[in-house]
Amino acid sequence: MVPTESVRSGNGRADARTTSRVGNRRPMAALVWALSALVLAAGCGAQPPYPTGSSAVTTDAPPGVPVTLDPAVISGVESSIEEGLKAGQYLYLSLPKVPGALAWTKVLRTELEPQVERFKELAPGTPKPPYPELSVTWGLVGASPKAIGVRLSTVELATDKTFSGKVQIAWWDPAIGAERPSQDLIAPDASQTFFDRVRAAAKTNADLDAATLADEFDGDWDGIDGVGFTTTGQLWVEFDRRQITQLEKSIAVTLSAEGLLSDFGELARAAALTPSDPALGGATPTAATTHSAKPATATPSTKPTTPSTKPTTQTPTAKPTKPSPSVNCAKLKCVALTFDDGPVAGTAQLLDVLKEKGVSATFFMVGSNAAMHPALIRRMVAEGHVIGNHTWDHPQLTRRSVESITSELNRTSDVIVKAGAPRPTLMRPPYGATNATVSQVAAELGLAQILWNVDPLDWKDRNSATVTKRVLAATRSGSIVLSHDIHPTTRAAYAAIIDGLRAKGFTLVTVPQLLGTTKPGHKYYHG
Repeated sequence: MVPTESVRSGNGRADARTTSRVGNRRPMAALVWALSALVLAAGCGAQPPYPTGSSAVTTDAPPGVPVTLDPAVISGVESSIEEGLKAGQYLYLSLPKVPGALAWTKVLRTELEPQVERFKELAPGTPKPPYPELSVTWGLVGASPKAIGVRLSTVELATDKTFSGKVQIAWWDPAIGAERPSQDLIAPDASQTFFDRVRAAAKTNADLDAATLADEFDGDWDGIDGVGFTTTGQLWVEFDRRQITQLEKSIAVTLSAEGLLSDFGELARAAALTPSDPALGGATPTAATTHSAKPATATPSTKPTTPSTKPTTQTPTAKPTKPSPSVNCAKLKCVALTFDDGPVAGTAQLLDVLKEKGVSATFFMVGSNAAMHPALIRRMVAEGHVIGNHTWDHPQLTRRSVESITSELNRTSDVIVKAGAPRPTLMRPPYGATNATVSQVAAELGLAQILWNVDPLDWKDRNSATVTKRVLAATRSGSIVLSHDIHPTTRAAYAAIIDGLRAKGFTLVTVPQLLGTTKPGHKYYHG
């Protein structure tokens, strides 16, 4: 049992008093989540893995709605992104970088290392799709000068479509500069009551096997890493997910927090219900607390709500992308520069280069990153760049359901529009992974699929000179050049790349200028 005072220190090493929980689940986990998977496979519809939406907290919110916050609550918050894009082994890790708590990013990455290394060993490179995939993404669930919380969602997919999903709600204590385990939210003398309430709540949740929980939850905290709060201040206890084929769902119970919370638990609940910017000493943020429209609760409905396969109400009737009349790519040697996975704070440096050189480019944004940088989106629009959709969490869409693909694309388009940009009419599937289902959803949402024919492998070789050389050698008239604005070495290469391409007589344009009218759902690799 992990002692309640245990913490994970800012140097990334586990405190001597702490038992590591990574990769050390009790046998209960496999059985419970396998049972819940059978329940899902029996007919439950797919749902987003965690809350979505943009409504503010209300006092009459359902008790099972977990808190999730707009990351813009924290000024300067950023994602630390690590990716491996080679065919046969897809890896995408996104972790929080919180000003004043940068050591936390290293702690979280250290905790993930055993799983990452095991994944790399088990997935050396599959010859044909679907490819193994390991994805870790995060969302903000608490923010204040006294407590910061994030929900980490890990999705690991094997070649045979089996799924495992680890969920952790991690808390950072700014006062001591260390991570707090979930157990630290509960008072030392209240653990037994906590587990009693978990078992009682499980009896009303069809996705959980109450008998197994009763046998396994004997006061031991192994396997419980997902403790947060609902919008009405109750405890949200979320367990690891198990998925068969394409089904996704939060597996959780809600329970009364009365008499359970430790002093730090009270601080964490306040950070969830009345969030404030840690860097501003508790100033009221402008971003609102948000929650899902239909999360998993202690008493789920008999017919789960699933995301619509149709565009959201904000999605206009599918209209073709129209080229700018100022460039005639039928006569000029046009080339489109495109950038994936941002925006990040460093994207501003690339924008400076593009502005100085008088170049307009196309940015395919990951929605979870776009949500943190609305000002950069507004700047892009003002400076003539085009913004495309690169999904919310960068998943391999060919392994997702129609509902999941729709949610990934609509959430991203919504946040781009919210920042002040036109709703995207272009999308780029992560890893370039597309199929008939992806094409169908893209067509319904009015999105043309933009692939590429020049790839400098800038994610692999972080060398500006190497990236420059590869772009200049491979580019031809009509090329669509792929790069990633999240990498400093890529951003540093583009002044020389622009000069080199122009020296070869190329005119640098946006994707709409290169392609002219595009058809929703269709794939384009070059002009």
